Amino acid sequence: MASLRDLPIDAFIDALSIPCCYIDLGGDVLLWNEHATALFGWERDEVLHQALPVVEQLDSALETWAPLLLQYPFSTTAMTPFQHKDGSLVYATAYLQSFAIAGYTGYFLAFLPKGFGPLISTEQFNLLHHFQAMIEQTTYYLSADADGRITAVNPMLCELIGESEHRFIGLDWFDLVHPMHEKAPIADTVRAALSSDRIWHGEMPIQSKRHTTNVCWLNLTVVPILSEQGEVLQYTAFGFDVSDKKRLEREVEYLAYHNDLTGLLNKKGWLREYRDILQLADQSEGIVHIALFDIDRFKIINESFGSRVGNELLLQIKERASRHLPDTSVMFHPSGGLFGVLFLEQSKEDVFRLLRQLQYELQRPFRIYHHSIMLSISIGCVFYPSATNSLEELYARAESALFKGKRIGVGTIQFVTKDMDDAFSRQIHIEKALYQALEEKHFYLEYQPKYELKTDRLIGFEALLRWHHDELGQIPPSEFIPLAEEMALIVPINNWVILEAAKQLKVWQPLVDHSLSMAVNISPNQFRSESFINTLRNIKQQLHLNPTDMILEITESLVMQQTEEIIARMNQIKRLDYRLSIDDFGTGFSSLQYLKSFPVDELKIDKVFLDDWLASKSHLIDVIVHLGKSLNLHVVAEGVEDEEMLDHLRTTDCDSFQGFLYAKPMPPERVIELLTHQKNEKNH
Repeated sequence: MASLRDLPIDAFIDALSIPCCYIDLGGDVLLWNEHATALFGWERDEVLHQALPVVEQLDSALETWAPLLLQYPFSTTAMTPFQHKDGSLVYATAYLQSFAIAGYTGYFLAFLPKGFGPLISTEQFNLLHHFQAMIEQTTYYLSADADGRITAVNPMLCELIGESEHRFIGLDWFDLVHPMHEKAPIADTVRAALSSDRIWHGEMPIQSKRHTTNVCWLNLTVVPILSEQGEVLQYTAFGFDVSDKKRLEREVEYLAYHNDLTGLLNKKGWLREYRDILQLADQSEGIVHIALFDIDRFKIINESFGSRVGNELLLQIKERASRHLPDTSVMFHPSGGLFGVLFLEQSKEDVFRLLRQLQYELQRPFRIYHHSIMLSISIGCVFYPSATNSLEELYARAESALFKGKRIGVGTIQFVTKDMDDAFSRQIHIEKALYQALEEKHFYLEYQPKYELKTDRLIGFEALLRWHHDELGQIPPSEFIPLAEEMALIVPINNWVILEAAKQLKVWQPLVDHSLSMAVNISPNQFRSESFINTLRNIKQQLHLNPTDMILEITESLVMQQTEEIIARMNQIKRLDYRLSIDDFGTGFSSLQYLKSFPVDELKIDKVFLDDWLASKSHLIDVIVHLGKSLNLHVVAEGVEDEEMLDHLRTTDCDSFQGFLYAKPMPPERVIELLTHQKNEKNH
């Protein structure tokens, strides 16, 4: 039969004929033997990874044990009441030992209940008081005197380092630190922890002949042994090898900050590695250029020739580009066919020349697996100092320049101009302000009147979103609404718009003796959101507003998708009795089929057709009006600014119109004046 000294920790605890367990420094149970179950009633599965249940005031007990075990290698308590699972008390003496072993750091506890003494064997009792011996056999262990000079090491540590025991005795134990790492900062950290917390736990790189490729790392716990006067007698260190874990961590970190194909820094890694480059440029009054170059239509190349050819192409681009870039530059690889170059110390003229040469070299044929591949390379470039002091914003501006060049044509080199820089700064400013605009009520609505064509009677309004910024002034919807869409803010903004417009309509309706309607533009994202439907329900239930007086204008492009989701949402809106209007009709790919099939109530003719009639007297507008009326839709002409146009519309079956000819968008107080004036005129 094997000696208890030869057993691993879990088997050792199970083999002891006394109740015992192992807990971590926070008090959670890591090991629990059957005798502990017999004494306290808790099964192993009930207590593992749970707070030790037998101690009623566990946090207080841990606070008591910690300083006690710092002074003595092991300790015992007086006869103490412990908690049984059934609520009764079990009186026992607890034996405590602190150490780190087999990946665990914590306390060994053995419970000796009253009358238990005769049941424990002499060997087991001796082992409890010499538990250190077992630790030394199963972990990497050393002890040092109060000055940190090594007094003992165990065979496991000697084997790991690759030296005999006598080579260590008398050395400063920090001499074991791997030469690739500075030992002074490590020593300072450990000594500071030992002086304040009286314990240090962490990972330390050490020399090891066993680890020839990578650095050996030990997870160590260092505990001082104190005299009764509180003076350090010696230090005891236990640890285990975590080199494989550290290697995996390095591999994961490498993949997080590098492109896994080319090995170049990815965007995240580049931003981290060169986060201080702009400050360094300021100090040296230098110039930094950031260029992004992209393989035009790389996706098509990848799909046509396969990813194997695509990957090899990227590797060859990396090698060819590296040969033609200055040594002071840094190439990185954000994604796919997009590469970046950080230029240092070059003037704008030099950078342009280098980029032109780079573009020429990369557009020469690549020979890959019997394929000859020709590329087109587009480049966007930005320089610093500029309107921003953020590396990430500089990257975004280079990206913006790249895409602007691509819109002009492939194979372009586009530098960020002052106008582009100013526009980008304004965009960033607007993006930041958008987050506060809704909360701080910077948005407001104006209302454009809508008139019945045959009678000139005011029959409704269209609510139009406006934004005045304290610094930027009036910001047009065409500028901030696309940004709000990108930033996922358009849904709460538009929900506010429809609720605010509905409240105003509720106020204005009693001012006239006929019905008034309110039209609100609905964005595609809002149309799809559940919060939009909830807003419509709340308006109907809480404002007691007739939903048929609310007209929800959706774009033709949204309706043309004709997905089941869109159709279902339109029917859901119609069941709530709201009216639906097709805005900007005719500017997309109009289809008679969707007009016949979808539950829409209104057709809104885009201003472009009115302008076309004024320019060429085209009959297209007449055709659209006839089409709408044949489908029993209310037809609205928007953008009426000319009396001749209005006269022509009166010859058609168009129902209503809106435009600057009669009224521009106006604030709520001006609407009240308009409604009051109209009512007074009618009474007279």
